[in-house]
Amino acid sequence: MLEDKVIADRSEQYFREFLTNNNKFKQLAFFRRTPGGALMMFKIMHCYFLNKDLHVEELVEQIPTAIVSRPSVFSYIDSAVEYGILVKSEGKDDKRTKTIKPSDSMIKEYKQWMSELDN
Repeated sequence: MLEDKVIADRSEQYFREFLTNNNKFKQLAFFRRTPGGALMMFKIMHCYFLNKDLHVEELVEQIPTAIVSRPSVFSYIDSAVEYGILVKSEGKDDKRTKTIKPSDSMIKEYKQWMSELDN
């Protein structure tokens, strides 16, 4: 079990990280402004780095409706596409499905953020 001082120090570190990096990494901040957005970001990036296609409907189903409604997930995705954070394309096998992936700039920003978290 961690000591109280260690927990307090980590809490302060995460607090500062959130404030600092939301100003520094604007595309991440887009997702990190709500719990549902953060969950979407982590799932999108997880699939991307595993080289796995992620369909819009699949993402919508994986985000608990107690955290964010289905319409809000669709709206979030559409806004992220509009801002150039995500790219939406037709599915490879079924043209009726839509696949989403991060834009090149989002990938670069996410990698930089992850690198800084390790330091």
